[in-house]
Amino acid sequence: MIQKITLLLFTTLFLWACTRDDICPDDTQTTPLLVIKFMDISNPTQVKAVDNLRITLANTSQTEVVIARTDTLYKIPLNPATTSVDYNFTQGYGSNLPNTDAINISYLRGDDIYINRACAFKTTFTDINPTIQAEGSANWMLSTTINNAIVENEDITHITIFH
Repeated sequence: MIQKITLLLFTTLFLWACTRDDICPDDTQTTPLLVIKFMDISNPTQVKAVDNLRITLANTSQTEVVIARTDTLYKIPLNPATTSVDYNFTQGYGSNLPNTDAINISYLRGDDIYINRACAFKTTFTDINPTIQAEGSANWMLSTTINNAIVENEDITHITIFH
């Protein structure tokens, strides 16, 4: 009988000491994505959708990297291990006349903010600087504006691209 009580007590204490596996909730903001908005170059206050836009990492096997998008708003990741990333933005992807522009986005790594055990750290970025590779009249992206050079959250636009 003593053995059963000891075993029951040991099992109860063992199970009580265990914690559930922490899972990072989907609504917890971790490392933020860069938010890009597209506007009309001829009317800079008017948003303008890009037909069949595909965003891929340059110098890779062309894996599409867009995480979230609407007609004029795109959210893409920055790499915390580097200070710049090269993307290809293809307008008219899948059509007879696709047009690809290359853009380099340089930045500084900001703070690593501890969120919790499940979500780990959130990295912020500062000094965002987009540079469109010049192709003369072949460029469909014509200019950029930095709306917010600090990427801390995904609730605001960081870069506006005019086309």
